[in-house]
Amino acid sequence: MRPSFIKEVAKITDSLDIRISTRFGAGNGAGKHEHEHANLVFILDGGCVERRQYSTYEREAADITFLHAGEAHETNFAEIPTRYISLDIKPKAFAENNLAEKDILNAIKKSPDAKFLMLKMYRELLYNDDFTTDSVKMLFSEFASLSQAIALKKSLPTWVGIVYQLLNDKWNETITLKELSQASGVNPITISKHFSTYFACTLGSYLRKLRVERSLSLIKNEGASLTHTAYVCNFSDQSHFIRNFRTYTSLSPKQYQKL
Repeated sequence: MRPSFIKEVAKITDSLDIRISTRFGAGNGAGKHEHEHANLVFILDGGCVERRQYSTYEREAADITFLHAGEAHETNFAEIPTRYISLDIKPKAFAENNLAEKDILNAIKKSPDAKFLMLKMYRELLYNDDFTTDSVKMLFSEFASLSQAIALKKSLPTWVGIVYQLLNDKWNETITLKELSQASGVNPITISKHFSTYFACTLGSYLRKLRVERSLSLIKNEGASLTHTAYVCNFSDQSHFIRNFRTYTSLSPKQYQKL
């Protein structure tokens, strides 16, 4: 028997369809199929096994995934109900924002902001008022800014790649400009002067974003308390963690925990 499928909230527009949905039933799901338009999916709770042509992925809460238009896939949902927000991106949305499918794919792979944008869209859907449609479109347009920042990295200096890798590997450690300089072999002033060009924010902001992004999985998949999460993610205290979480996601950690 096929699982129940509940469309809790949906907004259908000429360029974007966005909905919050819930699936029930272990081992059941959507058989092999494809979507007419590109799809962006962020899992709020639960999980699934997703099979594509050459790969199989285990998706869990806080995972974000992108499907190209016409890409065949099969999804089997977890035993617990799986709740997710999905964005059906029509050609008009790509054209209006001067985006290509590869830009969205690169953004979700390389920028913590992609998950934050999906959570902000989720919050807008909960409002579900006269402003929701325009607000969601405006949030989607921010993917253009992410893709432009990433495009700059295609011909980046060697030191930028080294700094990027170091920050992502040591996301919950205290890293100084001096350490980045020693690892990359360039002057700290050079890093300080050009960091925002390649990362679209300051060093401090980028590290805080990485820590908030990692906290999403800790809260949902490991059942970590907010105090423990703040400690693991190297925030000074729980209040500091809560402030930063709300800044980047538009939700409090408690609200996210209950999704």
